[in-house]
Amino acid sequence: MGPRGSALICGYTTYHKLVEESLAELKKKEDCLLCPTGFSANMAVMTALGSISSLLAVGRKPAKDERIAIFSDALNHASIIDGIRLIERQQEAVVFVYKHCDMSHLDFLLSSCSIEKKVVVTDSLFSMDGDFAPLPELVELRRKYGFLLVIDDAHGTLVCGDNGGGVPELLECESGIDISVGTLSKAAGCQGGFVACSTRWKSLIQSRGRSFIFSTALPVPVVASVQG
Repeated sequence: MGPRGSALICGYTTYHKLVEESLAELKKKEDCLLCPTGFSANMAVMTALGSISSLLAVGRKPAKDERIAIFSDALNHASIIDGIRLIERQQEAVVFVYKHCDMSHLDFLLSSCSIEKKVVVTDSLFSMDGDFAPLPELVELRRKYGFLLVIDDAHGTLVCGDNGGGVPELLECESGIDISVGTLSKAAGCQGGFVACSTRWKSLIQSRGRSFIFSTALPVPVVASVQG
């Protein structure tokens, strides 16, 4: 099964690297990080984002205006919700839930928030309702407010777009997405999760994403089957 430990210690191989490179290319991103599951990928992203507040506060609890403001769609996946709840409980984030795919409500919440560091997170294709997030409108709001845009493209990857790049490819807005989370257990027919992003964001998630740091890495036969 290959090295059986945390990816940071002994669980990373050439096979893992090749899959990360392939997924980064598929998602039109600079880099990619493999995670044990899609659930752990979302949790790792949320906890890493929350850690920014604590890092900047240097040994003390961040004041409310120093925290991360997270804006989450009302019907987001449980893994996103649980990650947000964790950093909210640790007083690292202030959370706003906007009505499902309601860009007017999101615009109002963003304009009313004085916190500088803002993150908007949404599923790209909502599994239970089957509708798409309005990604082009979210990208326009991103230009307006300068927030970090995070999507969970678990149900769009290898399903949507001419190349299987997911909902951002289908809606022609790939360059407007900062972090794209996905899974290898649905259309890929395998197991695992991933985070496609810049190399800088990958470094933060590797060092601050608890569900990545403290989980056993994907076994080599599983990763090799993804590449195959």
